[in-house]
Amino acid sequence: MSTRTFRIAAPGAVVVVLATTMLMSAWAQHHDPFAGSNCTCETFCNYECAINATQPANLTLYRMTPKGVLGMDNKNTGDAHGDTSFVLSHRLTAYECREDPNSFFCSNLAQFEGDDKNSTDLIESLTIEVDGQWGPYLYCNPDNISDPLGSWSCKVDITPGGNAGPPPPQCKAANVTVYSDLCWNGFNPKVVPADSLGDCCAIASKEGKTKFQFDTVKKNCELYTFAFNVKSCKGYDLAFHEQGPETPPCNCSRVHQSAGRENLLNNNYGNQYIAGGEWYSHPLGGMCEEGQPLGFKNCTWRVVKVNKVIHAPCMYQHLDDNVVQNDPDCFSRCTKPYNVTSECYLECYTASTKTMSKDALTQPWSTAFSSDTVGDGGCPPATTA
Repeated sequence: MSTRTFRIAAPGAVVVVLATTMLMSAWAQHHDPFAGSNCTCETFCNYECAINATQPANLTLYRMTPKGVLGMDNKNTGDAHGDTSFVLSHRLTAYECREDPNSFFCSNLAQFEGDDKNSTDLIESLTIEVDGQWGPYLYCNPDNISDPLGSWSCKVDITPGGNAGPPPPQCKAANVTVYSDLCWNGFNPKVVPADSLGDCCAIASKEGKTKFQFDTVKKNCELYTFAFNVKSCKGYDLAFHEQGPETPPCNCSRVHQSAGRENLLNNNYGNQYIAGGEWYSHPLGGMCEEGQPLGFKNCTWRVVKVNKVIHAPCMYQHLDDNVVQNDPDCFSRCTKPYNVTSECYLECYTASTKTMSKDALTQPWSTAFSSDTVGDGGCPPATTA
């Protein structure tokens, strides 16, 4: 999400896109980052262990970013598989919500993440040295989501109560996050009359539902068993159960000093990220001063060099071409030039990716950076100014 979240091509859509993507990542983040590591929050914060520690190493990582957002402090990156997963997930999400053409993701996908051929979004390839003493993955975003050129910060979670102001006592007691003017895209909700959002939270808790919404006009509480996406809806309060108090996010000074790592094959993500891979966080508190080695003043990561910067639309085109070439018979049924949000294209896209290995899905990524020739699968260098 950013999360690898802030990868927006259309400035006018910044606020809603970022909030929605943050929500999608939040639903997947409810897991213990220390699981399977022989490490706990307490022992980690006491410097007694790390999360599946590795040797110090130089890693080739990638950052998808709006043009002009430079510097790696308080930013997220991914490896090739991780960022391929992110890109492909939006094509597959679009197919799932094609039944609702007004859904936010369906109606705006063509303007998302460099899909627009005129987008100025960039992808950086960087060599970053890390100390291998991994901490929890942090969610790094602009402090003001409408101003990506301003300051950024990394947080242990990304849904501190939503955007609807202080929640009613019933919602707070149930640890519910609320977002105004959004609603669920799902199937056959159970509709129960409710006088207020607080009553809706109480009803949802009693019913054991984790995804629900309150219709502020009709005064109904709508409870979902299955909901897979969100969309813009005036007059609705979207709600979901947040991380329980029994497993609060780990939050100490070391968390904000350590390079973080998240494995996308973790079960909490399900099949959302089909190419697998990892995402990384680089908090300012752990960044080495320029010219200084790892460990200087306890720093945990540093940028060794920027290898290459390319335009995001070039990469997106190669990734799409790779999927099309895997199943030309299916795509031959689709009208050309391809409408990348059409049902035919997305149906074939989904079917094709299901037959491809993680390495096959990711193959265009390395070629795009190793070659400058578009016809050979490469992407020419882009300027960052």
